[in-house]
Amino acid sequence: MTRLLVAALLATATLQAQDAPPPRSAGPDPWFGTFSIIAFDPATHELGVGVQSRAFGAGAAVPYAKPGVGAVATQASANRQYGPKAIALLEQGLSPEEVIRRITDEDPGRDTRQVAVVDTKGRSAVYTGKRVIDRNSDPKDLVHLGGYAGHVSGLNFSAQGNTLASRQVVEAMAAAYQNGKGAMAERLMDALDAGQSKGGDTRGMQSAGILVVRPLPANSDSTVERIVDIRVDDSDEPFKELRRLLNMTLGVPNRLTTQSADLAKAGKFSEAIAEQKKALAINPRSEQLMYALAQRYAQAGDTTPALEQLGHAIRRQGKQWKVQAAADPIFVKLKDLPEFKRLLER
Repeated sequence: MTRLLVAALLATATLQAQDAPPPRSAGPDPWFGTFSIIAFDPATHELGVGVQSRAFGAGAAVPYAKPGVGAVATQASANRQYGPKAIALLEQGLSPEEVIRRITDEDPGRDTRQVAVVDTKGRSAVYTGKRVIDRNSDPKDLVHLGGYAGHVSGLNFSAQGNTLASRQVVEAMAAAYQNGKGAMAERLMDALDAGQSKGGDTRGMQSAGILVVRPLPANSDSTVERIVDIRVDDSDEPFKELRRLLNMTLGVPNRLTTQSADLAKAGKFSEAIAEQKKALAINPRSEQLMYALAQRYAQAGDTTPALEQLGHAIRRQGKQWKVQAAADPIFVKLKDLPEFKRLLER
């Protein structure tokens, strides 16, 4: 009987061990497949980094930048000390090439690294370790077999990656950034999209981020040097969310709301409503945008959706929007409706 009990306990323990998740590694992902772009804009003095990876939290691990100094992307088996070390060396007057030589010479794990540096003179340099390149033709490395590791650099930028579908990934990134329009952050986002359109990381998508810094203007009251600092740590479609966050950061919903109001004044109500819906889709938790959409519906004579959107805004911030709605001439035709009165009485 005792032997049967011991055997049953051992069997249970074995099953539990088989079902248990593998222990989490305390170290980084040993092969951190990634593509990134670093850049300097001499017109605005902005420095930026854009990154995507099939690994968790790349937007926090890869980019480093300091206004007036330079930007760094550390990836593959990312050494997070590369960022602060490279910035410190740039501040001492070393060129990006000299910086990369110094930090990799001091690192016994350099063969597994990829790092890129750009300075405020528009100079850039990239290091891709021997093992990062060799693993692409290693038949024992089934994850990376057939991938590409390398870079395309030009004046004021560099695009680089590893575990990529092909060299076309970094070529497309370079072309998109060079030919792009708008703010640096928008050009970085376009470059990431272009790289993904050519296959991106062969393992897929998971995380992404954009960092843009700019020196504070002389005599400015602003204290913000990191003008764009957004990331998506874990998503099947990180670029979709990253672009939404970028649009919020750049104030796109406010611009759409202004356009929407102008269209409504011109009597183009369906177009006005469509623009306001776009604004709310970018920032769906904004009661200001809900209230503005209620205004557009009211101007169009669509009472039910106007009351619905006004109700959403009031439920989120009752004191402000009750007072404003009561005095708003746009809602004058709704003021005698019981539903409108109930919203203001809540």
